[in-house]
Amino acid sequence: MSIEERLAEWTPARLIEHIAAASEAMAWQAGVGGRETAGAIISYLALKPEHIEPFLNGGISELPSEWMDGGRLTWHGMNGKIVHPEEVREARAARRAREESEF
Repeated sequence: MSIEERLAEWTPARLIEHIAAASEAMAWQAGVGGRETAGAIISYLALKPEHIEPFLNGGISELPSEWMDGGRLTWHGMNGKIVHPEEVREARAARRAREESEF
């Protein structure tokens, strides 16, 4: 079902309920907070809107594994500092490049 067809059936409240239910289920399984999970979903979909349709049709399992890697919104790190997702992505890319050059 296309995103247009899916959204034509849903009210804004139903869309939010879908995100909340998916977040609750994932958070319960992972032993983490549902609010944080919902934020991560919104953050990822804001960065990668082409994944909205698969998410709406199939839930979190339809998202690629990198959906938890930051998306577009900042978050609090374990040290209490604000983490910027672009900095995390750059650091991961640099680490991968170093690891590949070691081989």
